[in-house]
Amino acid sequence: MKKRKLIFPILVGLLAGHIFAEGNRPFKVINTLRFGYDDNVDRSSDNPEASAYIQDIIDLSFRAALSGRTDLIFKSRFNYRSDTEANFYPNIYAMLTHSVSPRLYLQLSDKYRSGSKTSSYSDGRYNYFENTLLFSPSYVLSPKDSLSAPISYMIKRHDEEAKELDADILTAGLSWKRTLSPQRTWAALHLKQIMTDYINRDSTYDSTRLTAEISHTFNPEWQGNLELGFSLDQQDFLNTSTGTNETSESINPYFAAGLAYIPSPRTRFTVNISQSQEVSDSIRYAAIGTSRELRLGAQHDFTAKIMGKATARFMKKEYDQQSNESGGGSLNEDRFDLDFRLHYKLNRVNFLELGMKHSETSYGGGGRGWEQNMIDVGWRVEL
Repeated sequence: MKKRKLIFPILVGLLAGHIFAEGNRPFKVINTLRFGYDDNVDRSSDNPEASAYIQDIIDLSFRAALSGRTDLIFKSRFNYRSDTEANFYPNIYAMLTHSVSPRLYLQLSDKYRSGSKTSSYSDGRYNYFENTLLFSPSYVLSPKDSLSAPISYMIKRHDEEAKELDADILTAGLSWKRTLSPQRTWAALHLKQIMTDYINRDSTYDSTRLTAEISHTFNPEWQGNLELGFSLDQQDFLNTSTGTNETSESINPYFAAGLAYIPSPRTRFTVNISQSQEVSDSIRYAAIGTSRELRLGAQHDFTAKIMGKATARFMKKEYDQQSNESGGGSLNEDRFDLDFRLHYKLNRVNFLELGMKHSETSYGGGGRGWEQNMIDVGWRVEL
């Protein structure tokens, strides 16, 4: 039965690609078939189990101008993998934009994402999905200034063993953007209110964030952006050890910066670093005390046919004792990911791939850490 599930999407992806292969078509289809090996399929801390796997990824994208003022964009990714029971993860994104007037611009989008995660309190992986509905109107005040007021609503749902992480998140914001130098520099002020309700436990997390952002292109080789500010964060939860309702408030810094270096059309390097307070990924805490992340990326075209990409991510999460719903102590989580992928272009349509990935997570405070190594070879068809 699993083989039939795997072969069917491959045939559908290839057939759809051939149908729209000629002329100016609104569709783009990419089908990637990978054969790999995973030395810790369930991301277990005590009993890692290795397995070979087959993965098929179908990417579909569609863009259409419904009128002179209205555009529709649709993107989807369907991910099938043979080494787990729940081997199907759909990811769908649709965006509708409409220009009411030369000054007023409306955007409506819906994003559905699914996948698997690990946790600090149980061994192995669990599945989840997120669905985010976003409405964002923008108004042009002048040739240099514009206002936007995005409003979004997200639902997060998980497997039964992690249902305490289920949450509804309402976000409302207001942003003012000003162009300081055309095509080179712009600055913005952002005000955002985030309201989180954990629906399967008596806990909420609210955050008011105020930041200033600037983006600048120094020259064709160097580009950078910087966002600084602070957030007023509040957690209300039931302390299960005492049976009392508790409230914790704090003011926390917000920081995000990115730098891109493009020495030639064939080479690109990126660095991104951030620090913020975020929604919790642990059932014992109402919020993350501090989340820090560093991302490094490199891409290079060795020849006209060979391209390589490498990314590294270092992440540290600190769960504060004041947000612990069981009355316990703090928890630290350290995550490291290293991903390398090599692409070889056979012709305009067919590509070969080689991928390697190493991931590891450790916890301070009694959590279950794990390590995982994956390697795969693949064939990608772009139609």
